[in-house]
Amino acid sequence: MPNTAQVALEAGNNPQMIFGHYRELVRAMDANKWFGITPEAVGAAKAARESGAEGKIVALPKSAAA
Repeated sequence: MPNTAQVALEAGNNPQMIFGHYRELVRAMDANKWFGITPEAVGAAKAARESGAEGKIVALPKSAAA
């Protein structure tokens, strides 16, 4: 995992900016959901939708899904 100085350098900021604006803004559970979006997960969601097991899938508005 990169350190704060490396992230700040790559982002064109300083460590204070990284800590003040980006560090720990989300819960670990939410981060795991976000980084869990993979081609396999998308494929599984599509298969569930097509099989009729879509009870927990929230449909996107047409403009966002296009």
